[in-house]
Amino acid sequence: MAEFHRTKNGTPWLEITCEELSGYSGMDNPICDNCLSRLAGISNIILLPILNEAYCPKCGKERLDKIRPYPGDRFIEERRTRFYLEYFGLQEDDLAP
Repeated sequence: MAEFHRTKNGTPWLEITCEELSGYSGMDNPICDNCLSRLAGISNIILLPILNEAYCPKCGKERLDKIRPYPGDRFIEERRTRFYLEYFGLQEDDLAP
């Protein structure tokens, strides 16, 4: 089941399963948007709303460690985050531990 998180600097991200990603994207065999590895069977895919990209756990951790918020992106980030929260049936206050 999808989980909502925020980095220490406040950047929102979601942890989703391959099945959830496939359901959203319509792709039967999604791949990591960084290393292009297959995500089939992975249950902890990192989805970054601001980039609209999904990553394998290794690439996702690397991306989360580097990502920084930019004031000019705030509107897009909030809009995309609301979309994903609604799509996965989550609320802003459903932050995972």
